[in-house]
Amino acid sequence: MTRRAALLTVAALSLASPAGADPSLWQRAKDPAALLRSKARLRAEQLFDQATDPRADPEILHELSLGSAALLELGGGARRDPWQEVLLGRVLLEARAGRDKEAMQFIESGLRSLPDSDFKGDSLFDLGLGAMLNGDLEQANRAFSAALPLAWEPDDRATLLRNRGKARMLSGRLLEAVADFRAALKLARHVEVIALAEFSLGVALERSGDYPRGMQEIARGVGVHLPVPPFAAESVLDLPTVTILPDYDLYYYRALGAMAEAAAADSAELEAERYAAALDSWEQYLPAAEAQKDRFVPNAERHRQRCIDALARLKKGRSEREASGRVR
Repeated sequence: MTRRAALLTVAALSLASPAGADPSLWQRAKDPAALLRSKARLRAEQLFDQATDPRADPEILHELSLGSAALLELGGGARRDPWQEVLLGRVLLEARAGRDKEAMQFIESGLRSLPDSDFKGDSLFDLGLGAMLNGDLEQANRAFSAALPLAWEPDDRATLLRNRGKARMLSGRLLEAVADFRAALKLARHVEVIALAEFSLGVALERSGDYPRGMQEIARGVGVHLPVPPFAAESVLDLPTVTILPDYDLYYYRALGAMAEAAAADSAELEAERYAAALDSWEQYLPAAEAQKDRFVPNAERHRQRCIDALARLKKGRSEREASGRVR
């Protein structure tokens, strides 16, 4: 979902309700702090809008999110107004301030009083991400499913389906995950949404046992080169605004991507380079995944061995070519 659109919806909701509108002369007389709270709320919205700009530096985004949360809490509006309560929860999740449980409680509490809207849909999306981050995959599945009827823009629906598919894949519901990723790919319009859907579908197919088709989809994801600028990197996996959950799964995606590049390489040197990159990613993935008893560790171990075998084969071929050259 687009954060800017969400904030415009928030503004519309606030103007439509007395709790969110700017304080009247009577309210200011009755409650002198009302104007201060209103200004704090508006400034918090502005900071949150800036904090979700994908072009900004991640450190700056973090500081803006923390500033937005501080203004909302100091203004006190979150204790009075459900949409401000939800916004505070979302900002705390965005800031990764170590208050995820509290943030999700804010969102869930406020959502019960909100009408259907883009803002509510975006908030359910954030709730789903927070639940995935905390390992509650069933809550994530429910949140993304509840957000889908509120989303109409194709890329927004694709993003929701992809994240629901991710929650289902992590919980072992692989066929449902594949169906979600296929649906996301059909809807995706923007280049980064397409690339993420390709990678997700490829990983789900590979994890469900269809290695050949999985690698075909991964190859398509690798083949999507983002324009720089406006994007910060050519590969969607390298974008600072893209979060892969759990975080060590990023190495799984990168490793399969490098293996797809190795399979398509037009020289033995490039093939060896890409298999070496894949092996490095598998060796970064495995310790973290093993520590979490991840269900996909056996897949990673098989692919790691594939890379080792391929590199041994390429090394042997190079040695034989060199020996043949010396003989002549």
